[in-house]
Amino acid sequence: MSLGVASPASHGGDFFATTHYSDWVRGSLRAMASRPNAIALYDSTISEPSELLAGLVATSLVTRADDGGPRLSSRYVSVFANGNRFLVDALCARYGETPDRLQTTTGVTGGLQLILRALVKPGERVLVENPGFTLLSNLALEAGAVVDGLDRPAPDFSIDPAHLAARLTPDTRLVILTNPHNPTGVFLDHATLKAVAKAADAAGALVVVDEVYGDFARRPSAGMAAKLAPNIISLASLTKVFGLFALKCGWMVADPQVLARIRAGQTEGDAGVSKLTHAVAAHVMENADTFDRHWQAIMTATTPVLHRHASAMQAEGLIDGAVPAAGCLYFPRVIGVTDTRALARHLWNQVDLLVAPGEYFGLAGHVRVGYAGDADTLDRGLTRLHAGLRAWRAVQGR
Repeated sequence: MSLGVASPASHGGDFFATTHYSDWVRGSLRAMASRPNAIALYDSTISEPSELLAGLVATSLVTRADDGGPRLSSRYVSVFANGNRFLVDALCARYGETPDRLQTTTGVTGGLQLILRALVKPGERVLVENPGFTLLSNLALEAGAVVDGLDRPAPDFSIDPAHLAARLTPDTRLVILTNPHNPTGVFLDHATLKAVAKAADAAGALVVVDEVYGDFARRPSAGMAAKLAPNIISLASLTKVFGLFALKCGWMVADPQVLARIRAGQTEGDAGVSKLTHAVAAHVMENADTFDRHWQAIMTATTPVLHRHASAMQAEGLIDGAVPAAGCLYFPRVIGVTDTRALARHLWNQVDLLVAPGEYFGLAGHVRVGYAGDADTLDRGLTRLHAGLRAWRAVQGR
């Protein structure tokens, strides 16, 4: 299956008609350009800390030589062998890992592509959670895998290891999960992940855990999921928690033997890794406390706003679903609504608001709300959501 971009004209300019979430986002960005008062509540990443990044580049990446001229810092090194060694060391210090268990990548997408190319042959099977982030299953399909679904049922969206075991086949090579879960924000504890790994191991499968939201939900020093079992591969990046999507910097953590298999199966490595951006990333991770304080301040401001509005809408019987304990995603069920794409179109047309319909994540009747941006904008956006849901209910005669 291709992730090709749909032409806006192919849907008559209606970006809600597209079947791909990435196309919907592209269409929404084009549409918002002509609506200066519109608010998007679907963003799933911390707002980019542009000033912090600019200051870091200005003071750390470029230094002065003895003759007073500019030169790039000592972190500007080759990434060809096994990534930027300073970045690797900083990541290992943060997550309690060792260099033989960590490989840098262009991001979670790049890391997953390496894993799929190395470990899954065309026609073999990959088990992917549902609801979920469709890019993960699309990447597996593009690699030639057969994709099977693993239900994460509402309202708790957890995983039943016995159900997982029943979904595995002799041809299943990978189980792909997100933790915290995209789109719901639910966090799987260590006991559940260990049980998942045990069930997968009995079938000879590996478990890939996308932990791009992980630092929202646990202290980095607690380590990544790959520490829990030798058949777990962890993936993460600077994109979501740090908001540094421009750096295209990610990493995978796994048992050294598993990493050796991935490297052997993809001898060219990750061709997209940039020497320059990973040098910047090394400086970022060596100053991670500064960037941690940035996202923590944002979430401290926005989380109470979400709780207040969610409680009010729940009290009116408009939505249900608990706000996750951590993270920046909320995936409430809209009570009485089965076509959330139609609802989202209504909110866009009537109150200049964008939320992501659950259809794009495999579960109609829900919408995904992101709350890691500006608190005042979030407040105004959720006020519009509340008003829009009331109006929708009135129009539908309920």
